[in-house]
Amino acid sequence: MKYFLTKYETITRTEKVQYEIEIPKNIKGKRKYADNQIQENNYQSHKVLDVVDSELIDEETIDFRTKMIRN
Repeated sequence: MKYFLTKYETITRTEKVQYEIEIPKNIKGKRKYADNQIQENNYQSHKVLDVVDSELIDEETIDFRTKMIRN
């Protein structure tokens, strides 16, 4: 017999994220400019490269029931 267990889980994760940013040629402080663009959500794309660390902080079971089979 199959069962469903439903939980609320609070997890902290440290992710390694890569952003694609367009920087004009005349900008001298490219690193600072890039940081500002990310904070303002002005980037073309992003992707998670790796999950460096993950830790379960809290969990609470809210439901446990059998799977209903209908014919």
